[in-house]
Amino acid sequence: MDKRRLRIHKRIRFGALAAVFTLAGAVNTAAQPDGMSVTDRRNAYAMLEGVRKAIESDYFDPTFKGHDLSALANVAKERIGKAGSVAEALAAIAQFELELDDLHTTFMPPWLTVSVDYGWTMGMVGSNCYVIDVDPQSDAARQGVAVGDQLKSVNGFVPTRASLWRLNYLFNDLHPLPGLHAELLSPTGQARSLDLASKVHPQRAVMDLSDESSGIDLTRFQQDVAKYSLRLKPVTVRSMPDVLLVRMPSFMLTAAEVRRRFSDMHDRAALILDLRGNGGGAVEALNELLGELYADDLTLGKHQARGRSTTWVVKGSGKKAYTGRVMVLVDAQSASASELFARAMQLTDRGTVIGDQTMGAVMEAVHKPLLIGNGENVITYGTSVTVADVVMSDGGRLEKIGVTPDFVVLPSAADMSAGRDPALAQALGFVGHPLDAAAAAKLYGER
Repeated sequence: MDKRRLRIHKRIRFGALAAVFTLAGAVNTAAQPDGMSVTDRRNAYAMLEGVRKAIESDYFDPTFKGHDLSALANVAKERIGKAGSVAEALAAIAQFELELDDLHTTFMPPWLTVSVDYGWTMGMVGSNCYVIDVDPQSDAARQGVAVGDQLKSVNGFVPTRASLWRLNYLFNDLHPLPGLHAELLSPTGQARSLDLASKVHPQRAVMDLSDESSGIDLTRFQQDVAKYSLRLKPVTVRSMPDVLLVRMPSFMLTAAEVRRRFSDMHDRAALILDLRGNGGGAVEALNELLGELYADDLTLGKHQARGRSTTWVVKGSGKKAYTGRVMVLVDAQSASASELFARAMQLTDRGTVIGDQTMGAVMEAVHKPLLIGNGENVITYGTSVTVADVVMSDGGRLEKIGVTPDFVVLPSAADMSAGRDPALAQALGFVGHPLDAAAAAKLYGER
């Protein structure tokens, strides 16, 4: 699980590298018309060496899963040497890390000098990719793109569960574009081919936040944190006297916040915990929430880091533990702590899991901030490094597999378009509150 308390950029957990495309080949010189200066290339070599050392020092597997790290670094050096743009050089560093075929060991390039907002978001539902969010002020909305539209391809690439991370990483973090070409299929079966413009905002490159002239950088950083935190705020519905419904977009909470958020569940016969879209968060929040549901200590599994293995035990709450029914909603965007929580419910028969197959990204990673001194400026970049694996109490692993719900309930394209929520309706039915999918979706407007 990722211990980072905040992710400022739209970062996702990355899947295994397959043969759809390589990042080094997907970025071209057109993105960086100024080419590569001697300083640019020197900085790229320094970044490569920085991430190589971080992986060599902290990666959970000292054999690097059988890969020759030095050989991979030499290939990346050759690519940097031939790069015709900064974008290509950064892609070579990214490719170096992705060759490890690891969901969490990834390059974080320097902050970009432009901010790109595509105005729409894609996500998996079952085996298909759909538009799951649209900004009403975006060009996509003006051209009629809507939630529930199926994405057949984006810039020529077909988004799948195996490749979606690559598209998001390329378009959001490594090589933002002024627009994307999308092949769409509406819920009614209408095929469309659209060029969707993004909003591009120039911004000052982030240098050393401790420098006296870094006020703009610090303000931008604080604004990003505030926006990100707002999106991750839990939503609690108390309109049903015997059911507590909590939509929890993240485990980025303290133990005290978890206790406060769930303080009144003991007065309810059932808890419905909506972890759809929850990408994980803090270990302490996961432990606290699990501990609230068990009287005795719970052995979640084993935590296997480099050279050591420890048993992961969650402390129970004794007589204060919640004893009501538990329903857990998950989807293809549920990852890390949300997957561990859902699987614990299944292994102990403590709760029922409803929804879609989860992402399969539970290994623990740490963020390694790195920098390059360049005269008076400091170039900030970084890498995430997998530092531990998680083996569940039954000996199974979730990495690249995910959690299969007890009841697979997927919204159709028409459901998404109309704002219906069949998975929540299913959970409500199980706890004695039968509602249709349209009425269930409206509950989040009731606090």
